[in-house]
Amino acid sequence: MTTLASLPPPPTIQGVHHAAYLCFDAAETRAFYEDVCGLKTVAAFTFNDISGTDIKIRYMHIFFEMADGNCIAFFDLPTKLRPNDFKRASGFKQHIAMRVETEDEMLAFKKRWEAAGYHVDGPLDHHFVRSIYTHDPNGIQVEITIKTPEYGAIMAKEQTMVEETMAAWEKETRPLKDAYLKAQSPAKSG
Repeated sequence: MTTLASLPPPPTIQGVHHAAYLCFDAAETRAFYEDVCGLKTVAAFTFNDISGTDIKIRYMHIFFEMADGNCIAFFDLPTKLRPNDFKRASGFKQHIAMRVETEDEMLAFKKRWEAAGYHVDGPLDHHFVRSIYTHDPNGIQVEITIKTPEYGAIMAKEQTMVEETMAAWEKETRPLKDAYLKAQSPAKSG
């Protein structure tokens, strides 16, 4: 049997091709990402089935390209909509963070979002980055961020501490997670 340890190291991942999310309406989503955020719509594929299967479903897969060639993509599935799919999601649950180079560029997005009628939080200082936030038409939190001057030093220091930090986090939180899982389990009858 092949084990992970017996395999050569994995090939280098070159970047994110796309991250995909569900959208309520492709046209409304396009208006936000193209008209408000300035991304280029590079594809709008339509399908009648799930590729490689016999499952019939009509959907669109739309892609918005950033300057580095990577994309944010969305699925528009008009016959599979559920009311809870598009409630505003906490940034802890899901968010899209896009980077710009300067504070002025970040603040330009703040003005654009506000001019388009979107509520904006920030700028918030996270020490290694500064960010602004809004929610897109699908309830997904969108972040525009810039690296602070200390970014490189902070990340270099953090990288040297990953194992220590992860071990301490596991020790601190494992009892909480185990208690949560135990509380979610149905009581065993004796």
